[in-house]
Amino acid sequence: MAVFLDRSKLSPSYIPRRLLHREAERSLLLSMVKSGLDAEGLGPVKAQVVGGVGAGKTTLCILLGAELEKQYSGLRHLYVNLRRFSGGRVSIYRYMVRSVAEEAYSPSLSAEELLDNLLTYLSRKGLRLMVTFDEADHHVKQSRGRDTVIYDFTRLHEVSAFRPINIAAVLFVTRDPEYGGFLERPELSGLGVNAVTLKPYTKEQMFDIIAERVGEAFVRGSVPEEVVEYVAEFTSRPPYSGDVRYALDILLYSGNLAEARGRSRLTVEDVRYVLAETGPGVPVEALSLLERDAKALLLAVARTLAFSGKALVSREELLTEYEAVCEELGVGRVEVSETLKKMKQLGLISLDGKGNVGLVAVDGARLAAKLESYLKKGVIV
Repeated sequence: MAVFLDRSKLSPSYIPRRLLHREAERSLLLSMVKSGLDAEGLGPVKAQVVGGVGAGKTTLCILLGAELEKQYSGLRHLYVNLRRFSGGRVSIYRYMVRSVAEEAYSPSLSAEELLDNLLTYLSRKGLRLMVTFDEADHHVKQSRGRDTVIYDFTRLHEVSAFRPINIAAVLFVTRDPEYGGFLERPELSGLGVNAVTLKPYTKEQMFDIIAERVGEAFVRGSVPEEVVEYVAEFTSRPPYSGDVRYALDILLYSGNLAEARGRSRLTVEDVRYVLAETGPGVPVEALSLLERDAKALLLAVARTLAFSGKALVSREELLTEYEAVCEELGVGRVEVSETLKKMKQLGLISLDGKGNVGLVAVDGARLAAKLESYLKKGVIV
């Protein structure tokens, strides 16, 4: 049964209509860029957009560029992902010239000639250009700081004799504002002081963003709020720290899994399965640190969550299943509260303030199978 309306809405290449919870950063970046657009002939405004993976850096710049193209006649925004290019500046400038000024392109031109042709074309046509260089830190590290677009575009008045310079703004998108230490101090200085830092999204912000994208990508009602909450909570914690891209990947994989299993709704158990498949899986080392009788309590957690598909099992539900497991396998009882605390310390479970128990990055069905194998045969397979 179908759970998706449009899978492409979960793709990293999809640009949403709006960027939630980045209003302040958008306003700051807009004011920086407009200062260059409103003061023609002074050369480009330079700004860095800094943030972790999945923080919204690329979307912020693309949406801002599209907005400004509508506001300013003759303005073009050119987005360049520097990770795509391995041939140095020549391959980058060939792409830029062919994107903006096809008639000024020739494969025989050097990087300097291509840049001059681009500037000449912009002036002759009365156009201005706003450029976003994404993955700027990757580009610098790959070239080890030599012959970078950062050097050229922070010193256009020096590297090109052409006037006027109709490049109004240049945005450098980076995860690492120090560029791995490969830029000399003058180059870092040339970037200027304009910087917009995108802090990691909080759990609440992640929930809003994921929920909005779910509304675009999935059939209504196929993704319960509990699933959105679980994904938001998991991806807001380190090491992911608000990585929206990873959260959407989890949802895509979970949706595919639900469809393959013939269901019309996702469950938290689907998400846990995905996390186990894409992560370290069942934590065998941590399991080895639990006594045999304690493993029976964890088995009760795993079975209950696998059956319900929910994020958490209540203390009452857990104790009922635990009694059944002890009777079935003939194991002794443990002190539940202390054992649960130990499991949490080992990273096997989560505990909320109400005593409810959840599993961490592993699905209940797979964990239950491991535990049953040990408790019945004495080995974990």
